[in-house]
Amino acid sequence: MAAPSPAVGLVLRAYPRRWRERYGVEMAALLAERAPSWRDLLDLARGGVDARLHRLVRPPTQLVAAMARREVVMAAPVSRPYGVVDKQPIGEMSRRAFMGRMLAVGTGILALEFIGGTIAFLWPQLRAGLGAKFSLGTLADIIAKQPSFANGWPYSVAPVRSFLINVPAARELALGREASIANPSADQMLALYRKCPHLGCQVPGLCDELKRFTCRCHGSTYNILGEKLKQGPAQRGMDRFAVQVNANGVVVIDSSQYTFGALDRQDVKFLTFVDAAPYDRKCK
Repeated sequence: MAAPSPAVGLVLRAYPRRWRERYGVEMAALLAERAPSWRDLLDLARGGVDARLHRLVRPPTQLVAAMARREVVMAAPVSRPYGVVDKQPIGEMSRRAFMGRMLAVGTGILALEFIGGTIAFLWPQLRAGLGAKFSLGTLADIIAKQPSFANGWPYSVAPVRSFLINVPAARELALGREASIANPSADQMLALYRKCPHLGCQVPGLCDELKRFTCRCHGSTYNILGEKLKQGPAQRGMDRFAVQVNANGVVVIDSSQYTFGALDRQDVKFLTFVDAAPYDRKCK
C-alpha cells in the first residue's frame, strides 16, 4: 500500500496520536484510493479539528465522512402530463403575444391615419398661402391651362384655396346656356374662398348636374357665384378675396383683402343670381 504524500502526512498530524496508531490501516486505505485533492486535504484538516474538539466521535466514522468520494448524482427526468408546457422564458415573446401586439400597432396606425385625415379635412388651413398676393398669369395663360374657364367653369387656385369665377360666363353656364367669354374684367371675376363658412371644411368643385357647390361635411349648398341656398347649416355665402388685373394683364388674387359672404336670408328673392335648378336642391 502506497504511503501517504507529505501533504497528507502533515494534515494527518492534526489528528490525535491514538487515532493514527489505532486506525492507521483504515486511514491508509482511504488515502490510497485516489490522489488527494486540495478539497480532500481541507476535509482532512476539518476532520482533525473535529477529532480534537469532539474526542468521543469514533475515528473511522470521522475519517470516512471526510474522505468520501464526491459523486455527482443525476436526477432522473420527470415526465410532464400531456398538454403541460414549460413556462415562457423571461425576455421571450410567445406567438400569441406577438400577434396581439402587431394587431394593436396596426389598429393604432389606422386610427392615427383616420384622425389625421379628418383633422386635415376639417381644419381651416389659414396659413397656407393666405395673406399675400398670388399671380395667376394672364387670362390667356389661364384659358390655355383650362379652356373651360371661358365657358364659365371655375378655375381652381390651390395656393390660396380658391375658385376664380368668370361671372358673365358662369351665369350662362348655370342657366343652361352656352357662352364663351375670354376677356372678363377684374370686376367681372370673383375669387371664392373654398373654406365652408360653417365649420371650415373644404368645398369641392362645381357639380355637373346643378352647377352648384355643395360642402360634403354638412351639405351647405351655394350657387355658382357662392351665394348660400336653402340646403345646409351655413349662415352666409362663400367668402371672397379681391381680384385685380395689373398693368401687364396679369390676374392677381389678393388674399389679404377678405370679404365675408352675404348672409343667408332663406329666401330666393335676396339672391343676386337665380340659376335654373330649384332653390332647395343640393348636389348629390
